[in-house]
Amino acid sequence: MTRPGPTSASSSDQADLARMLRRASRSRLFDSLVRIYEDFPQTTCENCARCCFESPGVFFTEYLHLVDVLAKMTGRRGSTFIFRAFRELFFSWIEPGRTCIFLESSHCLIYDHRPLACRLFGLVPPQDRDRAEAEARLAARQEAERLRLFGVDIPEEVVQRSLVSCDRVRDAKGCPARVDGDAIAARVAHLDTALLPQEVVLQEFCFRSLPERLGAAALGGEAVEGMRVQLLRRAQGGERISDLTALILKQARLPTPLRKKGCARR
Repeated sequence: MTRPGPTSASSSDQADLARMLRRASRSRLFDSLVRIYEDFPQTTCENCARCCFESPGVFFTEYLHLVDVLAKMTGRRGSTFIFRAFRELFFSWIEPGRTCIFLESSHCLIYDHRPLACRLFGLVPPQDRDRAEAEARLAARQEAERLRLFGVDIPEEVVQRSLVSCDRVRDAKGCPARVDGDAIAARVAHLDTALLPQEVVLQEFCFRSLPERLGAAALGGEAVEGMRVQLLRRAQGGERISDLTALILKQARLPTPLRKKGCARR
């Protein structure tokens, strides 16, 4: 079988997701992704779900995999997750109690399909955990200060919720579990090169979450940034976030595989 070449798009936002899904299927990229996931050791933790305070960054192949999972969901579940994704994308800065869009009652509803970032959490501790968390909170505070310049008041709980690692993950013998995160991430990134130019893969890596990737695909990355401040101000002015999210979805041009899913409210 001839391996399809990567698209010539300068970013994944410009990719035709229906076409990319077909390419991924022909190249069996999802099968390769699952094999990478299966190489992880069996682990246990306390199931506190503290690490699920936001949707994690995903590689492009993982994003396609999750889009495929959403498209195949029955009933209103897929629509509910899409609604949550857009709510997180635009309003996470003023909702301290929010969690990953796939979390319910401390349980992951797509656990078997969870992306690499979730699987690595607690297995690759930073060299200096305190410093890493301080840096993450500093970045959050800087963004909060930027938004305040536009009249958006960011709760302190949002700034303080960063969590970069966990020391409670154990292997089957009850010992701290460790893996080579860089090597595993490189394997997943290599899958992306079957779909995107290498420079795009290196630029995006796994720095964008499913809500971020989906929003950029449906609305355009620049449009998202332009809309966010306006919508945050409207929400803090008293408009219901659920109503505003529904309004966003009416404007969004969801990728073809998800167009019948974008109507539920949650």
